[in-house]
Amino acid sequence: MLDLNQTSLESLEVGAVPILNSFFRRLQLREIFERHLTPPSPLAGKAPALSPATIVLVLLRNILLSRQPTYAIPQWLRGFVPDLFDLTPNQARFFNDDRIGRTLDRLFRCSQPALLTDIILQAIRAFAIDLARFHQDTTSITFHGNYPNSRPDSATPHITFGYNKDHRPDLKQLIWSLVVSADGAIPVHFHLHPGNTTDDQVHQQTWLTLRQLAGTSDFCYVADCKLASSANMRFIADQHGTFLTILPRTRKEMDEFEDYGKQHPISWQEVRRDPPRRQNDPDSVYHGWESPTLTKEGFRLLWYRSSQKLHVDQEQRSQRLATARLQLQQLQQRATDTATVATLREASDKILKQYQVEDFLHVTIERQVRKEYKQCGPGRPGPNTLYDQVEVSSFVVNVAEDKAALQAAARWDGLFPLVTNSPTFTLKEALDKYKYQPFLEKRHQQLKSVLEVAPVFLKNPERVASMLLLYFVSLLVYALIERELRQRMQQEGVEELHLYPEMRATMRPTADLALAAFVGWRRHHLLDASGTLLKSFHDPLPAEAKMVLHLLNVDSQPYQA
Repeated sequence: MLDLNQTSLESLEVGAVPILNSFFRRLQLREIFERHLTPPSPLAGKAPALSPATIVLVLLRNILLSRQPTYAIPQWLRGFVPDLFDLTPNQARFFNDDRIGRTLDRLFRCSQPALLTDIILQAIRAFAIDLARFHQDTTSITFHGNYPNSRPDSATPHITFGYNKDHRPDLKQLIWSLVVSADGAIPVHFHLHPGNTTDDQVHQQTWLTLRQLAGTSDFCYVADCKLASSANMRFIADQHGTFLTILPRTRKEMDEFEDYGKQHPISWQEVRRDPPRRQNDPDSVYHGWESPTLTKEGFRLLWYRSSQKLHVDQEQRSQRLATARLQLQQLQQRATDTATVATLREASDKILKQYQVEDFLHVTIERQVRKEYKQCGPGRPGPNTLYDQVEVSSFVVNVAEDKAALQAAARWDGLFPLVTNSPTFTLKEALDKYKYQPFLEKRHQQLKSVLEVAPVFLKNPERVASMLLLYFVSLLVYALIERELRQRMQQEGVEELHLYPEMRATMRPTADLALAAFVGWRRHHLLDASGTLLKSFHDPLPAEAKMVLHLLNVDSQPYQA
């Protein structure tokens, strides 16, 4: 009979680690990292307790499952079954932040472009990623701290001030450039640029890297308006590539379109209709028209009118005008006797600029003086009380709308132009390709909110660069899990999975929802007093978690005795 007083229970988490291991194997990450991070021949008896590849794979799992600072990863690791991390219980105790730091240093010194190329090429082969179209965009990775060792002349990306897309101009940053395929928004390239790099400077080198990766220039390169510089567009066209981008408002073609519209009727044709996002909203309708004239570089100019963008533009302008008026009214109420017309004018100009309504609101400030009587001396007033006459200043802020400017701005509501050098794209094809750009922006959102790339808990710029490389690989794995899950759902006719809290359904599950279905699922070992295993058992998996394993074609053996 078993004496329960002489036994102990060891409970370690399994979680979603087997899913990650399955994708790591398909990507051959261990083999690739071992090939690029092979340490120099160790001295006799001095073999490392843990290989750099093992440490890197632990870091990737941590980023994907439970982002922790490096000093907290050893404690996090001790809560999992060590076999799933290719570790023995004895090896796990050698995992510490110093060893992680040295591995990040080694990763920085290796040939990172060659490493990333091997990973991406294996992903293309293993998951049959379509390379017919790429989408590029940048975002800011924001840092707290000075980073004095990050200099423009160093080998590391320069962490410095620049235009911050996180709306933190007081903090330094790096520019993260990401390229995804149009086949599931799979990340296929990334590069870190100095924090003061402008978006128009990154495209030519990015395009050359993509050509090398694809082995051809026969792909479509899609990016936002910073691509629409003469140098960038001509560069891609001269290299026999194809581009698609949006033309910025500052181009003279905008004024030419307005002049043309005043003299000629524009024959808009419906090219796309999207169902409403909310039950009572109308359809989103897109009309298109190709300009008979080319851009100054000789490229096609395609104009579109969006009903959704028309509504958004009107609402945003109305809100900006209302907020600016309220701020100007409060400015008048806060004015003091010591204020001057010049100081109030400066403050009002700042408000107009902040809300981008300088062209629509004209402000005049008047100083008014009224006479008041002030009692001389203290005490209650009486028949003999004396009064001094004083002048009190007040200010009136008059706001007038420029109706002509508002009407001129309203004519642009809902309009946007695309430019391309492709002679074959129809109006619908060009719009459909560009409308995929938000899927890339979603990857940036996942990098920051799901994978929590910031705050960065590292002070060494070299280690920062290495860690951000691992974030790219993590984002790649994340996207592949998501793509694989959705494709298999479509193939097997599975319409939805109940992965949200309270068993709510989703028709397009994300990777974090799929991985979260396994949080807390553990393996239990019942041990006797000597540590001998008496019984092994697992927490039972719910039906939705089993369905995820099935759809991802992951072996369920790690989840059962």
